[in-house]
Amino acid sequence: MNQAVRCPKCAAEVGDPTQPCPQCGYIIEHPQRKRYQKHALVSLVVVLLGYALGMIGTATRVDVLGIGGLLMGFVGGVWLMASLYLLLRTGV
Repeated sequence: MNQAVRCPKCAAEVGDPTQPCPQCGYIIEHPQRKRYQKHALVSLVVVLLGYALGMIGTATRVDVLGIGGLLMGFVGGVWLMASLYLLLRTGV
């Protein structure tokens, strides 16, 4: 549930901080936006690293590395989708 906040430009009360100010149109920065950006970036790195380890493990026939890497890539992908969803909800 969103709390009402004050616009930093005109001091009007804004009911939904994800929407622009109804009086002046100022776009309010969501307080968690930078956190979601970091999560998206880190999860992208985890996906790439996980799938790279998975491919290396598969190519060298080290099953534990292959399965672990692919699992890490999958979990990172789910984390990436959740991070992107939250980032889009806060207004890109």
